[in-house]
Amino acid sequence: MTLRPPARPTFSSSIMQKPHSTPDWTSNEHRYRGVIDSLREVVFQTDLAGTWTFLNPAWTDITGFSVEESLGRSFSDFLHPDDRERDPEPLQKLFAGEVEFVRHEMRYLTRDGSYRWVEVFARLMHDDDGGILGTAGTLNDFTERKAADGALARRERYLTALVDMQQRLLATQDGGDLYGPALAPLGHASGASRVYVFELHRAQDGAILSSQRAEWCAPGVKPEIDNPDLQNVPMEPALRRWTETLSRGDVIEGLVASFPASERELLDPQGILSLLVLPLRVRGVLTGFVGFDNTSEARRWDRLEVDLLSAAAGAISMALERRESERALRERERRFRQLAENASDVLYVYRREAPRGFAYVSRVAHTKLGYGPVAHYADAELWYRRVHEEDRALMEQLLEAPEPFQGAPVVVRFLHPDGRTLWLEHVVAPVTDASGRMVAVEGLARDITERRQAEEALRLSEASFRALLEGVPDAAAIERDNQIVYANAALVATLGFERADQLVGRPLTEFVRDMRSPDAVRAGALTGERRLVRRDGRTRVAEVVSLPLRFDGQPAVVSIARDVTEQRQLQARLTLADRLASVGTLAAGIAHEINNPLAFVLSNLGFLSDEFSRSLPPGDGAAALQARLKGEPDLGEWQEVLQEACEGAERVRQIVRQLKTFSRPDEERVSPLDVHAVLESVAMMAANEIRHRAQLRRDYGDIPPVMANEGKLSQVFLNLVVNAAQAIPEGAAHRHEIRLATRVDGAGRVVVEVADTGVGIAREVIDRIFDPFFTTKPVGVGTGLGLSICHSIISGLGGDITVDSEPERGTLFRVVLPTPETVERAKPSEPDSRQAPRAPRGRVLVVDDEPAVGRVLQRILREHQVDVACSGRQALELLERGLVPDAVLCDVMMPDLTGRDVYEAVRREYAGLERRFVFVSGGAFTSGARDFLASIPNLLLEKPFDEARVRGVVEELVRQRLPAHDA
Repeated sequence: MTLRPPARPTFSSSIMQKPHSTPDWTSNEHRYRGVIDSLREVVFQTDLAGTWTFLNPAWTDITGFSVEESLGRSFSDFLHPDDRERDPEPLQKLFAGEVEFVRHEMRYLTRDGSYRWVEVFARLMHDDDGGILGTAGTLNDFTERKAADGALARRERYLTALVDMQQRLLATQDGGDLYGPALAPLGHASGASRVYVFELHRAQDGAILSSQRAEWCAPGVKPEIDNPDLQNVPMEPALRRWTETLSRGDVIEGLVASFPASERELLDPQGILSLLVLPLRVRGVLTGFVGFDNTSEARRWDRLEVDLLSAAAGAISMALERRESERALRERERRFRQLAENASDVLYVYRREAPRGFAYVSRVAHTKLGYGPVAHYADAELWYRRVHEEDRALMEQLLEAPEPFQGAPVVVRFLHPDGRTLWLEHVVAPVTDASGRMVAVEGLARDITERRQAEEALRLSEASFRALLEGVPDAAAIERDNQIVYANAALVATLGFERADQLVGRPLTEFVRDMRSPDAVRAGALTGERRLVRRDGRTRVAEVVSLPLRFDGQPAVVSIARDVTEQRQLQARLTLADRLASVGTLAAGIAHEINNPLAFVLSNLGFLSDEFSRSLPPGDGAAALQARLKGEPDLGEWQEVLQEACEGAERVRQIVRQLKTFSRPDEERVSPLDVHAVLESVAMMAANEIRHRAQLRRDYGDIPPVMANEGKLSQVFLNLVVNAAQAIPEGAAHRHEIRLATRVDGAGRVVVEVADTGVGIAREVIDRIFDPFFTTKPVGVGTGLGLSICHSIISGLGGDITVDSEPERGTLFRVVLPTPETVERAKPSEPDSRQAPRAPRGRVLVVDDEPAVGRVLQRILREHQVDVACSGRQALELLERGLVPDAVLCDVMMPDLTGRDVYEAVRREYAGLERRFVFVSGGAFTSGARDFLASIPNLLLEKPFDEARVRGVVEELVRQRLPAHDA
């Protein structure tokens, strides 16, 4: 609405063009100006065009615009767009003189872009001649009051909807639709486009699903209740945020455009612009949610609406909880009645008021007591007549004055019609009316006849119990007051005594370590693994169970111990074997990874050494000196450096070989072995332990090979050598020695001695040195299984191991090993490439994932044409292109296709070519690879390479090539 006159042409042009009038203030009028400037209402003046000609400072307080920037602008520039088009009739009446003033409400723009509700009061201004100059009036800001009135109206609307919804919920019959009647009032009050309810349920696999159960839609809004996409919707992962937020009792609210993409995929097809979702929880557990959609505008719900709609959701949740409670109550009542009718105990209600007698008796009474419910209802004195005469007074007290016995069991005897005496244990509780007067007795009668008989039999069987323990093969003892009062024969033998009276009167804890006292057993049975200490000091491991009982009529504790020493030894050995297998697997992996680079390092160093040998100047050292004086390089010195590098790499190769020895899984394979080679391998592995403690001395005799397994034998001697080193203190290596000696005894067996000058072994424990779990080392240093396992290994090989020792004079372990009856001493000679006739140039395919290894083999086999494939797939591609090699050097372990995969593919596609495969490996550390290599006749070359052997093997294959493979 504007303030300009409805028909501007009726005013003279001189008035229209009159400049802004400025009030003619007198001195008294200055005081009035001060009053106007202090007013909180805006005082304004406009000309006929609606332009501000005066504004007091309150204008700035309300709108944020300064007076200076606002004067000269039309008041309509500051109005809400909807208010500019308001009905002009009131203003027309003002200019027509029909009314003295106008009063209406409008929204004025503020500097921050918002609007304030303002009540406008305006009158016409006239000049001295009565002409209209413009308007004057006030603007009164009532935005807060307007908002409060709106909030109050909305609150009244929501409260009315809540009351309506509650009435509908209460009127819903049991089993009827709970949601439908509640949604319509909420939809009308909230102005939502759609209101709906989803329930949560679980799929067979346990996943949380949600399905729409009810819906209300505003006119013109498409329903979604029949949308199959809104049934069985998984909450994970797309709606995980909803599950987490609603489970906490919080709400989901906002503009859908700001929601995560996974949620918009479900909401956008329904045309939802803004959303409010409220949780439905029963006993604190999320069971569903109520949603409010807005499809007409992207409007957010304010705090008042959220609070009131949350109250509505809470009311629905309470209705759900009430319905669930009623359902649970009916189920409990059904189950109680079912339980009462099927229980083995007699449930009864005895009415004390007239007509006195039984009001209820469960059907099991006929089976238990010989009298059914009908007989009880017909005879109020039945129990008084059938109770044992000595218990009649007690029975009367139970039914007439049960208060002293409330909740406590009371036993009375009942005479069955067949003449038997039943022991009934009664538990009763009084039933009172509203005034607190007892009107009935509820009770439970349990037949404990068998228990009573069992207790009596138990008292009579204590003597037989003693006889039973005597025949038990496990050790058993009975204690009273922390002293043994009975010990069976098995316990006497286990602890190394001759008679039971040698144990009676002594505490069992004297012989059982880590055992709690009998006082701790009285609360219940105690079980656990304990150590039994024999009379001679030896230790056995036993599983001990202790439980309280009555023995000879008095409280006691019986303890039974089962000897599990052998079982624990086996478990410990299996654990150690598994640990060794893990170490072996790790060692094989390390050996494989080291052998690959070591192969080309050794080969390259050898190649450079040969090249330098050919490049050295002829003659003696003088020629080298002359060459140095001329500034030429000292090739001799360079060759020495290379030779030292070769020696270092060779030492690494030997270490890797030892790692591979310990990683081999063929622990049961026995073959002729060179004991000296095994001892040298062990000396190298234990060098770090020996170096700071003693000197290593070797006294090797002329001995034949022994029949043994290399890995197991290495384990035995490594254990003995390390033990010898650890028996010698550090810091005096020049005064101590560890001696390795070999010889042949009179029976033709090989004897290996490992001696040290260490601390020795005490005489009282030397007989136990091979016992499992026995160790003289500090706690945490040894397990006590090393020598026991060594003894088992040597015995398994058909040999023997003994020990001699004196304290402070050292220890000598003597290992006797069998030799084979016949040993193949002649070893097949390596092909001599220098003596054999030179083979024709052949075609060799090298398959190895390490490019440097391929280059080394190219250099070693430079007399032949060598093709290198860096993977199994590349090798097969070369064969598909027509490559026909005379020999294939193939790595065993490769990342894409293993050597076995390439071999099998060649055997299928190029039959016969697989016979020309020679496998190379830095350590085939998988059991599958080892089984494969053992199942085929092809050769295996170990990394680092023996170059002469590589050349000889390849040349032999080239000589023997088939005509179909001639190059």
